[in-house]
Amino acid sequence: MYINPNNALIQDPVAASALRIMVNAGKRERVNKGALILIEGQACDFLFFVVSGAFRAFRWVEDKEVTIGFTFCGDVDTCPYAFFNGLPSLDIIEALSDGVIIRIKKSDIDKLILEKPELKEFLTLLLSHYTEVLISRIIEHRILTAEEIYLNLLSRQPDEVAKIPLQHIASYLGISKERLSRIRKKRRN
Repeated sequence: MYINPNNALIQDPVAASALRIMVNAGKRERVNKGALILIEGQACDFLFFVVSGAFRAFRWVEDKEVTIGFTFCGDVDTCPYAFFNGLPSLDIIEALSDGVIIRIKKSDIDKLILEKPELKEFLTLLLSHYTEVLISRIIEHRILTAEEIYLNLLSRQPDEVAKIPLQHIASYLGISKERLSRIRKKRRN
């Protein structure tokens, strides 16, 4: 199992082992580009591990799509608030390319926790890791320019970012497609 090297979870061998246990309990699924893995208002009773492909999470805010983030090979994704609280999803998660995921149902995770209570610690670690990612993203968006954020994203995932449509990257950066095009053109020169 490949875990994204940018994912801080792999630095903890116990967490990596727990993730392997959960992934082994999941169901492997092929997804087509454009498929919606999670829909706003849908019961969020699963998380998924990305085997291949690129995905984006977004929300509708005042009739505008706002990209929250991207997930790539080796990442785990869900709508955490809905998943942990048994609520309908606030997010939409879309496949940006053909890919493969392993979907792990919350009910299966709950059964695993009864057998291996240490897995509950992993879920807490997963949630705290996600919280730190979001805080880092907020700080990044406050202290860096859109160009610097784009270059950071590009340096972390150059192959995957190249496959993401410009409008989604622009939405993530909070800028227009035209401004992103100028940033990309400047970078090529």
